Amino acid sequence: MATGKKMVKCYNCKYGQYMQWMKNPIICECTRTGERYVAEAKRLCDRFEETTRMEAPKITHYDHY
Repeated sequence: MATGKKMVKCYNCKYGQYMQWMKNPIICECTRTGERYVAEAKRLCDRFEETTRMEAPKITHYDHY
């Protein structure tokens, strides 16, 4: 991590749309790239911007694949 980048969670990004299938981890789909990641997993992201929302994000729940 000598490059100065910090680990972030997609769950805290303003570009995320969240979904969950049954009791599996919450998935974040990036509205800028269309890529999907586990929302609570830490990762490096150059496009990350902290959300300003005060409440929990809206999560679309699915009961089948």
